[in-house]
Amino acid sequence: MATNNQSAEQRELALVGKVELRIALTDSDAKLETTLKTYLAPLLLKLASEHQSVRNKVMTICQHVNTRVKPDSVQLPVAALMKQFKEQQSSLIRHFDLLYIQQGVERLSAPERATLLPVIINGIADSDTHGATIFNLLLRLLETFRLPPRGDREDVELRSKYEVRDEDAAYLAKWIGKVILFAPVKPPMQSCPGLTPEEYMFITAQSKPDVFNPAQGGLNLPRTKVLAARLMASGFFHDHERFLPALYASADSSSLISVVGEDMMKRTLPMTDLEDETLLQQLFMLYFGDGDARRVRPPLRIKILGLLGRSQHSTSFSTKIMTLVEDGVAPPDAGGEDSVMSGVAAENRTSLGREASKLRSAVFAYVNYVARSGAQETLHSIAPRVVGRLRDFIENQGWPKVGQNEDLVSRGYAYEVIGLLAKAGPRDLLIESDQTGLDLLRWLLNSLAQDTAGNAITVSIEESLSTLITAIARFDLAAHEREILEELLVEQMMLSADLEANKRLRSTRYVAVRFANRCLPFDSVKARWIDVLGIGARDDRAEVREESERGLNPYWYQMLRGTSATGAEEILFASFEDVVRQFFGGRTVRSKVEPMAVVVEARKAHKHCFVHMVAFARRVLFHEALMEANMSPGLDNEWDRRIDAAAETDPKARSALKQYISGVHHKSPQCLAVVQSALFESLTADPSAGQVRLIEFLSLVPDASIARLTPYVGGLLPVILSNHHTPRLTAAQAFGIVATHAEVNESDVRSSTEDMSLRIHSWKTAAGALANQIHGAVVALGYFHSRSYYRGRSTSDAKAFTQTLLEILKGSKDALLREATFIALGQLCMFRTVQLTSAEVKHAAEQIYDIAKTGNEQAILCLGQLSMIVDEEESTESAANTKVIEEHLHKLHEVRQAEVHFSVGEAYSCLAIGWQSDALATKLDIDGPLPTLPARSGTLGQITDRFITDSTNTKPSLKKAAAIWLLCMIQFCGEQKEVQSRLGKIQQAFKRCLSDRDELVQETASRGLGLVYEKGDRNLKDDLVRDLVSSFSSDKQTGLAGAMSEDTQLFEPGALPTGEGSVSTYKDIMSLASEVGDSSLVYRFMSMASSNAIWSSRAAFGRFGLSNVLSDSSVDGYLAHNPKLYPKLYRYRFDPNSGVQRSMNDIWVALVKDSSATLDKHFDAIIEDLLTNVLGKEWRTRQASCAAIADLVQGRVLEKYEPYLERIWTCCFKVLDDIKESVRAAAALLARTLTGILTRSLEADHSSTKTASAMLKHVLPFLLSPSGMESSAQDVQLFAVVILLEIVKKANGQTLRPFIPELVERLIGLLSSLENEAVNYIHLNADKYNLTEEKIDNMRLSNVRGSPIMESIERCLDLLDDETMIVLRPRLENAMRTVVGLPSKVGASRVLVSLSTRRMPVFKPVADDFLKLLEKLVIDRNETVSSSYAVAAGYVARGTSDKAILRLVTFAKKMYFESDGDREAVTPRKSVTAGELMFALAKHSSDRFNNLASSILPFIFVAKHDSNKTVKEQFHNTWEEAVAGSRAVLLYLHEILTLADTHLDSAQWVLKQTAARTVADAVMSIAASDNGISPDTAKVLWPSLEKALGGKTWEGKEVVLGAFVKFVQTAKTWYLKEATVADAITKIAVREAKRQNVAYRPHALQTVAQVSDARDDVEISKTVLEIVTSLFDAELQGDKMDVDEDAAKASKDNEIRDNTLAAAVEAVFSSIKPDLFKPDNVRIAMLAALTQTDRLSHPGVVIRKALYTSLAKLFAGLSAEKSNPAAEDSEIVAAVKHLLFRAEGGSEALRLLRADAIIAAGKFSSRLVAAVRTQISDEAAAEASPTVRDRLRLALG
Repeated sequence: MATNNQSAEQRELALVGKVELRIALTDSDAKLETTLKTYLAPLLLKLASEHQSVRNKVMTICQHVNTRVKPDSVQLPVAALMKQFKEQQSSLIRHFDLLYIQQGVERLSAPERATLLPVIINGIADSDTHGATIFNLLLRLLETFRLPPRGDREDVELRSKYEVRDEDAAYLAKWIGKVILFAPVKPPMQSCPGLTPEEYMFITAQSKPDVFNPAQGGLNLPRTKVLAARLMASGFFHDHERFLPALYASADSSSLISVVGEDMMKRTLPMTDLEDETLLQQLFMLYFGDGDARRVRPPLRIKILGLLGRSQHSTSFSTKIMTLVEDGVAPPDAGGEDSVMSGVAAENRTSLGREASKLRSAVFAYVNYVARSGAQETLHSIAPRVVGRLRDFIENQGWPKVGQNEDLVSRGYAYEVIGLLAKAGPRDLLIESDQTGLDLLRWLLNSLAQDTAGNAITVSIEESLSTLITAIARFDLAAHEREILEELLVEQMMLSADLEANKRLRSTRYVAVRFANRCLPFDSVKARWIDVLGIGARDDRAEVREESERGLNPYWYQMLRGTSATGAEEILFASFEDVVRQFFGGRTVRSKVEPMAVVVEARKAHKHCFVHMVAFARRVLFHEALMEANMSPGLDNEWDRRIDAAAETDPKARSALKQYISGVHHKSPQCLAVVQSALFESLTADPSAGQVRLIEFLSLVPDASIARLTPYVGGLLPVILSNHHTPRLTAAQAFGIVATHAEVNESDVRSSTEDMSLRIHSWKTAAGALANQIHGAVVALGYFHSRSYYRGRSTSDAKAFTQTLLEILKGSKDALLREATFIALGQLCMFRTVQLTSAEVKHAAEQIYDIAKTGNEQAILCLGQLSMIVDEEESTESAANTKVIEEHLHKLHEVRQAEVHFSVGEAYSCLAIGWQSDALATKLDIDGPLPTLPARSGTLGQITDRFITDSTNTKPSLKKAAAIWLLCMIQFCGEQKEVQSRLGKIQQAFKRCLSDRDELVQETASRGLGLVYEKGDRNLKDDLVRDLVSSFSSDKQTGLAGAMSEDTQLFEPGALPTGEGSVSTYKDIMSLASEVGDSSLVYRFMSMASSNAIWSSRAAFGRFGLSNVLSDSSVDGYLAHNPKLYPKLYRYRFDPNSGVQRSMNDIWVALVKDSSATLDKHFDAIIEDLLTNVLGKEWRTRQASCAAIADLVQGRVLEKYEPYLERIWTCCFKVLDDIKESVRAAAALLARTLTGILTRSLEADHSSTKTASAMLKHVLPFLLSPSGMESSAQDVQLFAVVILLEIVKKANGQTLRPFIPELVERLIGLLSSLENEAVNYIHLNADKYNLTEEKIDNMRLSNVRGSPIMESIERCLDLLDDETMIVLRPRLENAMRTVVGLPSKVGASRVLVSLSTRRMPVFKPVADDFLKLLEKLVIDRNETVSSSYAVAAGYVARGTSDKAILRLVTFAKKMYFESDGDREAVTPRKSVTAGELMFALAKHSSDRFNNLASSILPFIFVAKHDSNKTVKEQFHNTWEEAVAGSRAVLLYLHEILTLADTHLDSAQWVLKQTAARTVADAVMSIAASDNGISPDTAKVLWPSLEKALGGKTWEGKEVVLGAFVKFVQTAKTWYLKEATVADAITKIAVREAKRQNVAYRPHALQTVAQVSDARDDVEISKTVLEIVTSLFDAELQGDKMDVDEDAAKASKDNEIRDNTLAAAVEAVFSSIKPDLFKPDNVRIAMLAALTQTDRLSHPGVVIRKALYTSLAKLFAGLSAEKSNPAAEDSEIVAAVKHLLFRAEGGSEALRLLRADAIIAAGKFSSRLVAAVRTQISDEAAAEASPTVRDRLRLALG
C-alpha cells in the first residue's frame, strides 16, 4: 500500500535505484556486461523524465557506469542503443546513446560491426545535430563491411535488402562526396577546396583534432576515402546519386581512389543527363566556388570542363562562360599566383606550371566546344568580350615577341579559339560596322608574320586564319568592305616580298591567296592580282603557287569555294579592261603612254609572274569573246586549255574572237595594245620563258593593232638568230606578220632582211650557233616573202630566196636547215609566192620525198603544200607533177610511225582541195580572204576511192595507212560533195577494218564510223544503220562475215593473256548493241571506245568527243524504249579491260542523265543480269559482275536488294574460290563491300536496328552454312570467319542476341579448325625442333587468348540475357563435349571463365550443371587442356551451390586416392588434375572455398605431402593460397588425422607415405605454435604418429622421425602421465635405431640421442651401447655397412658412414643419465662409452664434432655432482685425455668445440686438468686464433 502512495517521481527514483543496485552488485566484467545489456538502454530513457531528480540520478549512475566500463573487455549493447537512438527524439537521450555507441563500437567484433553499418545507414538522413557523429561512426564501420562483387545479383539487391530510403541514400551520397573532397588544412584555415566551413566541421566531427589521425585512434584518411568510394560504387546507390561522388573520386590524386572513381564514371556517365540545368549549375558552382565554399582543385576542374564540353545546354550559360574565360586567362596576381591555380595549397604547388597549363588548356578546349556548338545568341553575346580577353592574354605574354617561360600551349589554344569565336560571333567582330578596318584579321596576319613563339604557335595562327576564311566567305561584303579586304591582302603580299626589310619572320602569302580565292569574287581584279603575285613567289613554299594557279582557273576557284562550276552563268569574270589596268599599273588609261613602255616597266617589277599575268589577261579577253558569241568554253578543270585550243584550232571560235577583238580595238585600243605588247615582250625579252602565244594573238587582232608593234620589229631579229628553237620559229612567223605590215619602216625591214639573206649564203659551212642563225633566217624570210606577196608588197627577192631553198634542199645534209627549208618552201607554196617549173617541182618533190620517207613530218607537209602550186589538168605537165606528188605521198605507207600518217593525211587534203581543207583553216595568220589556188575538181574523189580500195589490201602497213588517211579525208574534207557521196563506201571500208589485228586500225575504224555517222544526213544515217544491222544479222555477206564474229582476234597473241582467249573492246561494244537489239548505237559508241593516247594528243581531233556524238536527241527516246540496254551497259562498266571500262563509263555518263534514278528504276533487271553472269563461263563476265554488284548495292536501302541478299552472298562465296586470281580479288572486294554495308548498319543508331536484324537474318545462316565457314575452300572459309567476326564486333545486343547461341558454339569449334596445320606437326615432332610440348601448348594457349575469335565470343557473352542463356546452355554443353583440338577446348574453358566473371547473374542458374560437366572434361590427355578446364571449374564455382562444390571436391579426392594405375605414370595426371582443381577453387572462388574449408582443407593438407613433385606443388600452392598460418592445422586436426589414418593402411605405398608425412607435418606445425602441443592435442596426435612410425623404412621416413622427436620434446606433460605411451616412445626409438637401412640409420641413431636428451625419466644407455658396439664392430671388421661399393658413389658412401658414426657417438653419450645411476654405475657406463668411442681410430670432422659436443654435454651434467668417483678414475681420465688430445688441428670452429669440451672435462675432473696442463699450455701458445687461445687458457683456470 505504501507503494501506491508514492508519487510518480518517487516511483521513477525507486526504479532507477534498483537498476543502480543491480549494477553495483555485479562483481565481474562479465556480469556487468550482462546487466548493462538489459538495463542500460531503458535507464537512459529516464533522461527524458520530467523530474529533475530522476534525470540527475540517471546521470549519477551513468558516471558510475562510465568508470566501470573503461576496460575494453566490457561490451556495451550497441545494437539496442542504436535502435533507441533512431526511435527517440530527446536530444539528451540521443546524446547519451551516442556516447555509449561510440564507446562500444570499438569493442565489437568485425562481424558485429559489419551488421551495424546497414542499421546506421537506415535513417541517417534524420540525424539532425548528431549527423556528424553518426557519419563519422559510419566511416569507422566501412572497413568491416564486406561488399559483394560489383554487378553481382547480391550487389544489385543491396538497396532493397537493407531497405535503404532514397533520402538516406541521397544524404549519404552527398557527404561521401564531401569526404572525397576533404583535405586537412592547418589553422587558422577552416575549410578546404570544395567545402564550406560548416561542411568541413561536419567531416571532422565538429572539428575534433584527431579524427583523421591514425596514431591517436583516428581514421586513416586515404583508406577511408577508398572505402567510401567503393561503398558509393555498390548497389546501395543509384547512378544519379553516385555521379558527383564518382566525379570527385575520379579526379583524386590517389590512384587507389581515382581508379574506383573512373570505374563509377564509366557506368554512371551514360545514364546521366548532362543537359539537366540543376546538374550544370552544380558543376559551375564547384568550378567557381559557391559562397563560403572555395573552388575545387584544378584536377577536378579539368574533369568538370570535360563534362561541360559534352553538354549542349552548358553553352547557354553565357555569364558563366565569360567568367570562366576571364578566370582562365587572367594574369598572375601581385604575388605571382596564377589565377587558374587558386584553390591549391601553397605547399602542394610543386607542379604549379604543369597543372596551370593543363587547366588552361581545358578552359580553351571548352571554349572551343562552345564556339562550335553554342547557340547563336550566346555566341554573339560572349564572342566580342572573349576574343578581347584572349587578345589581351596573348599580348600580356608578349606580342609579337613572346616573353620567357610563358605558357605557349595556352597561347596556341588562344589563337585557335579566337578564330572559332570570330567565326561564330557577330559580323561586327570581324567586319566593323563603323570605320571598317578588319582589325582582328589584320592582327592575326601580323601575328602569323611576326609572332616569335615558334612553329607550333604558327600552326595555331594558321588554323585560326583558316577559320576566319570560312567566316568571311559567308558574308556578303559591301563594296567598301571588299575594297578594304583587297587592300589588306595586297599589302600582305607586298610585305611578304621582302621579309627582312619589313621585319617579318615568315610570309603570309599563302593565307592571303587563300583569302583572295575564297572571300573575294572571281571578278575581283585585285584578288586575281594577288593570285598572280602568288605565282611569282618563287622563294615561298610550293603551296602558294599551287593555290594561286587554282585561283586563276574559274573551275578550281569554284571548287575551292565548295561550289560547282557547270556553266558560265554561275561565275562572273572581271572585264578585260579592268584586268589590264590592275595588272599593268593603271597607266593604260592615258592613251598617250606607249603600251610597250608600260609593259617593260611591269615586267621589271614582276619578272617571275609576268608570263602568267599576260596569259590570264589574254584568256579573259578570249573568254569574253566566246561568251559574246554564245560559245561558252565550259568551266571545267581544263578551262584554260579549252580557251587556248579554241583560239588555235576552232574556225568558228576564231571567227568569233576576231570579231570581238575588233570591237575591243575600237573601244579600248590601249588595253589591247598592252596585252599585244606584253606577248611581244615575253618573246623578245626572255625567249626561254616558255610557250608564248603571240602568233595566235596576232592572227586574231586587226591590222591596225598590229601597227603598234611595227616600231619594235627589230627586236625580233635577236630571237630569230638565237639558239632557242621554238622561240626562233615563233619570232620568225611574227616577223612575217609584223614586218610586212603597211606601216612598217621599210628601211628597217630591208636592213633586217638583207642581214638575214647574207647569213643564209653561208649555209654550206654553217655549224652550231651559225646553223641556228641560218635556220631562223630561212624560216623568217619564208614567212616574210609569203606574207609580203599576200599583202601585195614587192617580192623581188622571193625568187632568189626560192632558188637558195632549192639549193639547200639539194645539197644540205643538216636536219635543222632542212626543216627550215621545208617550212619556208611550204609557206611560199601555200601563198603561191613563187612559180616553179615542172622540172623544178618534180625535182623538189623527189628530194622532199627522200626525206619524208624517213618519217619527217615537216617534209611530208611540205610535199602536200608543194602540190598547191600545181594544176590538176591532165594535158599539162602540172598534172603529171600532181600525180608524182600523190604517188610520193602514197608510198609513205611504208613508214612505221602511225603518227606520221596523220601528217600524210593532212598533206593529201592540201593536195586534194588546197585552202578548202579544214587542216589549213587556221594557217592564215593575217587579215584577208583565202589565197587563190589552181582549181581542184577530180582529185579528191580519186584519192578517196583509192583509199577505200587500199583499206582492203592485205598488206598491213598499207591497210593501216589507208584507214588513217581515209579518216583524215572525212575529218578535213568531210563537207565536200565528193566525200559525202562516198560515205556508204567509206563505212564499208571502216567496218572491214574493225576485224584487223592491229589495235590502231581497229580504233581508227571505230572513230571513222562515228564520223561517217556524224557527217551524214538523216536518210543516210538510216541507210547506214540498216546496212550495219544487215551485216551483223546475215551470214551470207562474206565480205563482212568475219568482221564481228565471236572468234575474231583483235589483239596480238599475248597482248592481253587471259587463259581463255583474247579480249576486244569492240567485241564488247558490238555485243552490247546486239543485246539491245538496234545496232545504231554502234555509231554513237564507237567514238567513245578509243583508248589510244594518240587521239588525246592531237588537238585537231579534240572536238570529236562524246558531246558531239551523243548530241542526237533521239538517244533519250530510244533508251526509254529499250531498257534492256542498262543491265548490259552497267555490267560492261566494270569489265577487267581498262579500255572497256573507259568506253562504257563514257557511254554511261553521256547516255544516262540521272544515274541514281536510272539504277533505281531498272534495279531488278540489273541485279538479275549480274547474278546470272557472276557464275558465267567467261572469267571477264564473272569479274565484272562482282565489281558491278559491289557498286550497285552501296548506298541503297536494304529493302531494295533484300530479296537478293542470300543469292548475292552465295554467288560471292562461290566466286571467292574461282580459278582465276583476279576474279577471286573482285569477289573479295564484293564481300568486303557487303560486310561494310552490314557493319555500318550495325553501328548505326537504333533506327537501323530493324535493317541490321533483317540483314543478319539472311547473312548469318549463310555464313554458318557449308558455303561459308564450313567451306572446303580455305580462302572462302577464312573470309567467312573474318566477316562473321566483324559482324559480332559491330552488332548491338538487340540485333545479335538471337544468333548468339549458335555463334558461340560454332566459333568455339573454329578455334581449332583455323589453327595452322604446321602447329600440329611441330607438336608431334617437338624434339626435332628443340622444343617441348609444354612450350608449344603455352604458345597455342597464348594465341587463343589473343585470338579475334575469342574476342568475338566474349563480345557475344557480354550481350547475353536470361532467355538467351537458356538457349545457349545446351549448345555450349554440346560444344564442350564434341570439340577436338587444344584451341577449341581451351576456348570452351575461357567461355566458362568469362561467364563466371562477367555474366554471373545470367550464368548462375546453370552453373551447377556446367561444374558437373567439367568433372568429365577435366581429365584430358593434354596437360594444358586439363589445366584450362580446372581453372574454369574454379571460376564456375563462384556461382554454384555448396552441394555442387562438395561434389567437385569428392571427385578430386576420388581422383587422388582411388585412381588405379595413375601412380605408375611419370606424372600422375589425375592426381595433378585434382590439385589443379583445388588450387583453382581456392584462388578463384576463395569465399566459397573458405565457407567449405572443413571439407576441403584436410584433403589439401594431406595431398600437399605427396611424393611426386608436381602433385605436391599443386596442393602446396593451394594450401598457401587458402591458409594464412599454421593455426588451420590445429583447427582441422581431427579431420586431417582421420583422413591420414585411413590411408596409413593403404595398399599403395605412395598414399601410405603421404599420410605419414601428413601426420609428421601436423605434429611439427602444432609444436611450432605459441602454445605447443597441449595434452589434449597430444592425445589426439599420438595414435596417428605411432602408426606412421610403424612399418618398414622408406625414403623420406626421417621426416616422421623428426616429428617424433618434436612430439617427445613438447608433449612431456601428457605422455609422462601415460606410462604405456612413455614406454612405447622408448621402444620406438630403440626399434628405429636398430634399422639396417643405411641411409635411414643416421637419422634413427640421432633420434635416439634426441629422445634420450628429452627424456629424463628413462635410462637406456646399455641398450644404446649394444647397438653402437655392433655398429663399431662392423666398422672395425671392415664391413662397409652395406654401402654400395660403386666408385662413383664413394664420396656419398663416406658421407653416410661419417654421419652414422657421428650419430652413434651422440647416442651413446646422450643415453647416459647420471641422475638415474648409482655413482659406480656412472663410472662403468662412462668407461664403456669412452672405450667404444676410442675404437674409432681416425675419426673424421663430423665424428669429431659429435664427439666434442657430446663430451661437453656429458661433463656439463656430471660437473653438477659434488662427489663423483668417476671424476678421479684413472681409466676414465686416460680415456678422456686420449679422445681429446689424439687428434689436433682442424677448422677454427672445430678447435673451439674441442676447447669447450676440454673446459667441461676440466670442470668435471681436476685430475684430468693436472694431467693435460702442459699440453694445453703448449697448444695455447701455438694457437693462431685468439678466440681458441683464450678458451684453452680458460681451461687452465
